[in-house]
Amino acid sequence: MRQFLSVLLVLCSACGSSDFRPCPNTHIDLTKQLYNDVIIEIIEQRLHNAYLPKEDQQVIWQHFVTSDHLEPTAADSVWVRAQKVHFQQQLFQDTARFQTFYLRTMGAYKTQLANLPTQFTTVQAGPKVLARLAALITALAPQQPQAALDSLNTVQQHMQAQEFQLCTAKLVPLQAAQRVHEAGGTITLSSVVFNAHQDQALLAYSWQCGPRCGLGEALWVERVKGRWRIKQAEGIWIA
Repeated sequence: MRQFLSVLLVLCSACGSSDFRPCPNTHIDLTKQLYNDVIIEIIEQRLHNAYLPKEDQQVIWQHFVTSDHLEPTAADSVWVRAQKVHFQQQLFQDTARFQTFYLRTMGAYKTQLANLPTQFTTVQAGPKVLARLAALITALAPQQPQAALDSLNTVQQHMQAQEFQLCTAKLVPLQAAQRVHEAGGTITLSSVVFNAHQDQALLAYSWQCGPRCGLGEALWVERVKGRWRIKQAEGIWIA
């Protein structure tokens, strides 16, 4: 599962979103606008197609099962992107085929987000991925890097599941006794760290899809033409 997730994340990093049908976002609150746009991109482009109906997932999986090469090629990336755009457009607003994801807005952060260190100095001195994150934190919040890290380690409670406006999946609240890997899995979002101009931001998220299935990432996002887009993703853990 780890290898399969890694391959698809590499492929998806080359997938643009220009041909994906955009879902309307009518939120006025800036933070809710960000959460709504970003979770759509996470679900549609970063969770190895978990939101797609099983028959669509099987088409993509079968392509790699029958492939005559071990490593994905540029042609594979083009093919995957075309398939994902096609399937996304077919699924758009077809609520009868929506996969259900759960949103966690409760509990301690440590096992539910990107599993980041608690001290900014530790992030700075960590491996390359953490050092890159430290540089992003410093660029966006130069005066308060520790407070920014604290936000990335805090489960957001600003936006509840019913407030999200999604067009290809269903998001419902995670109940206290519920298993985090039911249906399409459980998504946990951190609080948001905005830059001074509020046109760039950092947040972290995790996706848990089973006992040994999931990932955690820190995201650098940017507001472009009124919509928030993921500019850079730093993978912290994968299972």
